[in-house]
Amino acid sequence: MAADSATPQQWAAMTFAPIPIDSDKFGPAWEQQRGAMARTSIAVLRFDDESLTQHFLDRPEPLREAMTAHAGLQQELDYLKTHLEALELAATRMLCVASRISLASLDSPPSET
Repeated sequence: MAADSATPQQWAAMTFAPIPIDSDKFGPAWEQQRGAMARTSIAVLRFDDESLTQHFLDRPEPLREAMTAHAGLQQELDYLKTHLEALELAATRMLCVASRISLASLDSPPSET
């Protein structure tokens, strides 16, 4: 259901079941790996094409190191794609809940305090 075509009533009517997720998988090691790949991405993006090429040519094994960096970044990209689906699902669930709250506030008179 696309957000731009669904009504608040349709979003509010959606139901979903919990998804069991082991939160222990997202501890310090997970955070360290994501941070390392983010820092690698930032380092690569700060170079222009010639400077990046020269950076690797200055390394002891330029081709191996460039391909290792590529493989690591590609692996991280593939991994993060699975999390994009989870983020989209979580955002959809929150839109459902927000729609329910919005509709409930419309149905109930404001409280006098």
